[in-house]
Amino acid sequence: MTGLCIAGIFSGSLSTISSALNSLATVTVMDFIHPFSSSIRQSETKSIFTAKALSFSYGLICICVTFSLLNASSISQVGYLLNSSLEGPTTAVFAIGVLTRKGFGKKVLFGLMAGYAITCWIGYSSLLSGYQETPLSQNNSMCTSALNITYDSSSMPSACHALNIYNCSSTVASSIDSESDVFILNKIPYLWIRPLGFIITFCCVFIAIFVTDWKTDVIPPDSKCLSPVTRFWTKKDRKCQNNADDLN
Repeated sequence: MTGLCIAGIFSGSLSTISSALNSLATVTVMDFIHPFSSSIRQSETKSIFTAKALSFSYGLICICVTFSLLNASSISQVGYLLNSSLEGPTTAVFAIGVLTRKGFGKKVLFGLMAGYAITCWIGYSSLLSGYQETPLSQNNSMCTSALNITYDSSSMPSACHALNIYNCSSTVASSIDSESDVFILNKIPYLWIRPLGFIITFCCVFIAIFVTDWKTDVIPPDSKCLSPVTRFWTKKDRKCQNNADDLN
């Protein structure tokens, strides 16, 4: 019965992974290859072969990513890493679409790719570096209150003094030396990667908008696709424009 349950779990996971890889390969062929290659678009055999090759390639990429995650302490850490790396830039693109009428196409894609690249670099580099934050002491066996030992607090390191731990200068010194060798961005908790990715993506999109054409509005002011916030801002702009026309 145990073997049957494990086989069922593996079967379900493999079917889910195969469906995801096949769907990703099909979307890649239809959205990215067919518009640029007329020979593949007109031949069903070439399209199927390309989709199979892409599915195989995506499978190899997933296997390589699995080997790169060997330093992860648990599956929850990998989940936090993936969510933190992807949710920030995606939320920024959603906010730009809700709050403005200017972001579209290549500008949003540029900001999204920049946000994904930076957040994934920070997350995976921190994971591959093997850095783990030093946990607080949960043992009071070396505390002065338990041993009733007098000591000179001026000679203790600040970390030992904060934890009220006696004779721990060597431990703290070794931990400080090991942490000083780690890149500062690798010490960022995963929860802070989300707002960092949001800010980077938001700034990159607006930089691209400023560089290309700030005066271009993608969505007309009377469109039904506008969010209530953008519609409220558009009404204010219309009132200001009408007042300026009346003054002229």
